Amino acid sequence: MSGLFFLRPLWLLALLPVAAAALWLRRRRVAGAWSSVIDPALLPALRRLGLMQDGRGDASALLPFAAAALLPLALSGPAVSRSGMAEFRALDPLVLVLDLSPSVVAEDRVLAELQAGAAGLLDAAQGRPAGMMVYAADAYLASAPTTDAESLRGLIGAVKRDTVPVAGSRPDIALSMARDLFAGVETPGLAGADLVLVTDGGGAGPRAVEEAARLAHDGARVWALVLPAAAGAPAPDAAGLAALAGAGGGAAFPVAEAATLADRIARARTARLVREDAAGQGTRDLGPWFLPLCLVVLFPLFRRRR
Repeated sequence: MSGLFFLRPLWLLALLPVAAAALWLRRRRVAGAWSSVIDPALLPALRRLGLMQDGRGDASALLPFAAAALLPLALSGPAVSRSGMAEFRALDPLVLVLDLSPSVVAEDRVLAELQAGAAGLLDAAQGRPAGMMVYAADAYLASAPTTDAESLRGLIGAVKRDTVPVAGSRPDIALSMARDLFAGVETPGLAGADLVLVTDGGGAGPRAVEEAARLAHDGARVWALVLPAAAGAPAPDAAGLAALAGAGGGAAFPVAEAATLADRIARARTARLVREDAAGQGTRDLGPWFLPLCLVVLFPLFRRRR
């Protein structure tokens, strides 16, 4: 989580009526009170002669609206991450689940797409602990979550056709194994974990959808990065992967949109973190600093007029 975000973004909706009221007042001041009793054809001439003013020169009337706009901004909780967020990052790992079934590893082009997509997600993790699993007919833990991105990048580059000895495509087993690995008594739990299936969709049936739903129930999110089909292989099961990811609280994206998926994962993670009771310990709420600005904006209204 990086950059500026909002702890309570729904308060930003209050800016809409403030903006509407400011626009209404400006239009009324431009027209002026005399517009209701003077022929509209005479108004431009009277203004050119300096006999009428339309009120546009006095911006003080908009100052209360500027102050009113600062209040929803303060209440929305603009925030930035505090330094030293490792204790929070350790609680919600990113787990790459790589499909090494025959339809993926049979062609070097598809295997290269898998490695590039997984490496792209790892690069976007920004220090977040990441783990790696591989599966075909069975599933294996390749690396427990770690902040050593280089070692994990080396594992991604090392996968090949014979990495998984038993041919098949059982994402349901991989998801079930992930649930057992991370939901144990001595583990941080699944709350906030993101599992990304990098796959062509083989085996994305009812069992896999059920396992994804169980993971979502435990607080994790399941995503899918869809690989292209190898030559002569069936088209990727995009619909099955979309259903699987939807049951897991995530979404499915083509491997060419790995950056978009990484952004969605980051935003979902931020949205979850700010809802936690411990969010105040990991974020710096800048909202209170907007309140003195309200006084500064309103100060000109208290000046003595001649």
